[in-house]
Amino acid sequence: MNMQNFEKWANVYDLIYGKYKDDIDFYRKEARKAKGKVLEIACGTGRIYLEILKDGVDAYGVDISGNMLKVLETKAKKLGLESKVKKADMRTFKLNKKFSLIIIPFRSFLHNLTIEDQIKTLKNIRNHLAPNGKLILNFFFPNPEVILKTYGKEIRETIKSKDKKYILINKSYFVDEVNQIIEFINTLKEKDKTVWEDKFQLAFIYKREFELLLSLVGFKTWKVYAGFNRKPLKSYKQEMVWIIEK
Repeated sequence: MNMQNFEKWANVYDLIYGKYKDDIDFYRKEARKAKGKVLEIACGTGRIYLEILKDGVDAYGVDISGNMLKVLETKAKKLGLESKVKKADMRTFKLNKKFSLIIIPFRSFLHNLTIEDQIKTLKNIRNHLAPNGKLILNFFFPNPEVILKTYGKEIRETIKSKDKKYILINKSYFVDEVNQIIEFINTLKEKDKTVWEDKFQLAFIYKREFELLLSLVGFKTWKVYAGFNRKPLKSYKQEMVWIIEK
């Protein structure tokens, strides 16, 4: 896994992604159903984690960025919530607990760029699951139409925050076609001034490829849906939502 300056994201993460809510109700519902300890991997600044805490769930979190966790903890205190988070790598974290549910929202599993890292993470998760525990995560199905239309081109988005307006410029492209690694370059501008810029990499993972990884690690049962309303997966244009039983 390439660390890729995740610490730098803390100051802008909520500005860029804070309004994304499509997955929140789904993960909140699954956390309430778990009836036991819940762990969020890559909990970041708490976009989902804090909503789970609000529901009274015994929730824990790990993230590779200490700065992101500082933002989360500050937000938790303002809400009167007690956060239980730890700076740790998803491949190697060690918690003296077993969890009824472990979640990896928002495609964060794709930060594992190699098969070795993907296996390490899945093995570590399985070791932290209670006997009847579940792993739930989501990531996109690699879409050839998106690759052809957008890769190598600048995609601009306007972001408004209070009395300020920003332009987010995103550019994505392959850095390793053979190993399915893509890189995103993000630039945030206020008027003509660049206020922040960074990049990160993700690995493409296809459905059958991920099923092979799950089998290799020792998972026996899983279902994959299209999106957060559990529709059947029929197209590469749909988001894959995985519900995996230990």
